Amino acid sequence: MSVLDLETRAAIADLNARFAWALDSGDPDALRAVLAPDVHYVSVGREFHDVERVVASFLAREGTRTTRHGLGNLLLEDGPDGTVLGRSSWHTFASNADPPVGVEIYMVADFQDTYRRVDGAGWRIAERIIRPVFRQPGLAPGAAPNPT
Repeated sequence: MSVLDLETRAAIADLNARFAWALDSGDPDALRAVLAPDVHYVSVGREFHDVERVVASFLAREGTRTTRHGLGNLLLEDGPDGTVLGRSSWHTFASNADPPVGVEIYMVADFQDTYRRVDGAGWRIAERIIRPVFRQPGLAPGAAPNPT
């Protein structure tokens, strides 16, 4: 495993924080800003190969959705062709009701990522493969609202 410079590590940590805030605030432009145009995104039975398809999948959700995503254990190393490979653990608190709501963990998942520089835009998520470790299907998007 190689040692990445602190600037690259900070940029990728910031990129992941922006991804979480984009999802939690329902901001499609912020989501576009962290994904490569040709992103490969895999999560819980969904697979997309284009940033607009990823964004459309989040916009297509019906009903109320309140989430907060957190990241831990981010491991980064040099990848091929100037990319950076990442592994991390994420936890998602979720509710299908308006806040404030009771705290429920929807999912804890392992993320396998590839990050690459995009001309004029800096680091972006080029591939994100999400593998659930723990999951509460009743808290999935579109499920009946959980009690407050």
